[in-house]
Amino acid sequence: MESCIARTVLQVDWIWCGAVVVIHDKKLKGQGGSQVMDGTLVLRHRLAQHDALSDSSTEDSLEELGSQELLLRDLPCSMKEKRLLRQLRASTGRDVSCWVVWRQRQSRAQKQFQEGIWNLVRIFQLWKPPLDEIGGNFGPGIQSYFTFLRFLLFINFLAVLLATGFILLPVIISQNTTIFPTGLSADPECIKYSSNVSYRSAWQRFQDIFTGEGSLEYSYLFYGAYHVTQDSKNHYNVHLAYLLSILGYFFACLIWILRRIVASMARWQMLRWEFKPCVSARIFTEWDFCIQSPEAATLKQRNIYNHLKIDLAEQIRHLQNQQRTRKQLVKLYLLRLLINGVILLLTGAAFYCIYAATEFSQGHSQKNAASLDVLSQYLPPVVISIVNVILPLLFHVLTQLEGYSPNTEVNLTLVRCVILKLSSLGMFMFFLGRRVLCIGSGSAPQCHQCGYNKLYQCWETHIGQEMYKMTLFSFLTTLGSAFLISLPRRLIAKHSSCGLAQWLGKEEFLVPHNVLDIVAAQTVIWIGIFFCPLLPLLACVFVFFTFYIKKYTLFQNCQPSTQLFRASRSKFLFQIMLLLGLFQAYVPLGYVISRVSPSQACGLFTNYSAPWEAVPKALSHLPMSTQRTLSYVTSNVFCFLLLMILSLILTVYVSQVQANRHIIERLKRQRVQCVKEKWCLVRKLAQRLVKQLKLYGGQPHLVQCSTNIVPRYL
Repeated sequence: MESCIARTVLQVDWIWCGAVVVIHDKKLKGQGGSQVMDGTLVLRHRLAQHDALSDSSTEDSLEELGSQELLLRDLPCSMKEKRLLRQLRASTGRDVSCWVVWRQRQSRAQKQFQEGIWNLVRIFQLWKPPLDEIGGNFGPGIQSYFTFLRFLLFINFLAVLLATGFILLPVIISQNTTIFPTGLSADPECIKYSSNVSYRSAWQRFQDIFTGEGSLEYSYLFYGAYHVTQDSKNHYNVHLAYLLSILGYFFACLIWILRRIVASMARWQMLRWEFKPCVSARIFTEWDFCIQSPEAATLKQRNIYNHLKIDLAEQIRHLQNQQRTRKQLVKLYLLRLLINGVILLLTGAAFYCIYAATEFSQGHSQKNAASLDVLSQYLPPVVISIVNVILPLLFHVLTQLEGYSPNTEVNLTLVRCVILKLSSLGMFMFFLGRRVLCIGSGSAPQCHQCGYNKLYQCWETHIGQEMYKMTLFSFLTTLGSAFLISLPRRLIAKHSSCGLAQWLGKEEFLVPHNVLDIVAAQTVIWIGIFFCPLLPLLACVFVFFTFYIKKYTLFQNCQPSTQLFRASRSKFLFQIMLLLGLFQAYVPLGYVISRVSPSQACGLFTNYSAPWEAVPKALSHLPMSTQRTLSYVTSNVFCFLLLMILSLILTVYVSQVQANRHIIERLKRQRVQCVKEKWCLVRKLAQRLVKQLKLYGGQPHLVQCSTNIVPRYL
């Protein structure tokens, strides 16, 4: 009991002392320095009273110095006043045990270390000044796109670290031959693959950069170059490392994306209509008083201005939705149904074009693979890019006719475009697998001997080349769009007085269209990481240059978009679309790793019936106890127990969320009731003032007017 009293008195003393110091420091400006001495004497007197009260519980009280330090930090005092308080506390002369002193030092050192690490991370945070500049000029919605680019750069850089550390370096160290290994029971028709590169002209070597052939085909860029000799002395299993590094990378991406989805969802829920702050609160609380430079102040002003525009646009849309009649709603729903039908027809036509391009390209490849030119190889990526350039623009125009809010327009266009892009990519992968892996056409004569199309001796490298070409073409499309479309359009609109040029004007920076491109490109990289392990390295380079290309396009060639939207909702949908792309990459890679026969002429898994066979073979060399443990972990009983535990944890979290929701609703009702009670008191006070004014003479109508006006602003 005494220790509790001591702690309470100590906290009250520090608060009271801080207030005294503040008061005396304010008086110092007008009355001299004697007040500071008086404040110091008062502080010492209060500390002496506290010592007399808590002699028996000094050590217990000092154990709470960490919380008292936090309380001291929260006082509205200057640094000089806080130093004075610390000196007074240190000069009390109380005995402290070594254990308490050691804990204080460790806690203080830990906090300083954490603050130093966090400050170091802030210093080396990538693209922070450009992101602040973009957010200040164009709002948080467009800033979220560039933040999303930075996130993709980090994801690809993680893949580069894993591929380099666990795959590339061990293969380079352990490789002592340049001859491609073959399977133990390989058919002679399936091993006609050589790493000898014939003489190629300068023009052919230039074409190899775009096709991935020539010397690039036999480099470590593609799967076929990774091979090691079987050596019992080598304890590092490269085959297992190849699989586990890729699977671990996908698992890390899944956890990372889910974590960002949960964080974005929480912010999205807090920005629902009933939780939105009023305009006056945003005006009086958004300004950062630590800003000193005029440039930063201008950026902050523009940022607040863009936020207010978004809030006002959403409020207008909300009022319009409430004022619609039943007849207007029926017309609106019929219009949306018609527009969705048109979108489905356009999507079907686009799928047919992709199917025709894929069939033509792969059929030409089987007939005469040696003379296949660059244009024929790039025909599927070109058709897919044309489809995904034209249709998103049509989707954007059609969505504006559906009468949705600005946020819903952007999000719906984003969903439609990403579904279109992922579906077109899925169709391309299906028809590519049908040609190369004989999926659905196993009765073909070229598929009997090898288990795959024998025209593709190293089919993993061929698929890796297709993913390489699609990634390269995606970056070339970004580059061409910036300097061959946006730049000439801006110059024409600036220097031409033609009516058509002025009507076109500068290009608007459409966030859905740009997010569509980078999500589809990242999906291609995820699909191709098994066949082209260093493809994420190219992705890092492309994303890095894409950031500055898009930034240049945004500031120089584009005008601010007329459709402003909230960044929190856009971030949530960005992560959802990226998660869909990740799941789409899981399907073909899971099928290839678990069921498809590897190439018998190249790669690491020539001696396996499927790449996944390397995992049980590696586990068979472990001790029996470890094998039993792993067998139990992968059994149905353990999975059932794990599912039950996860279900209980999920039930607890759901119950907690529901309880918090009930508490929030109750607090909202309590807030409304408190406001009503306070206004009742205000009215009573106004009535008393009116009576007093009538008694002593005055103007009671002024009081009555004030009581009628004030509630409108609450």
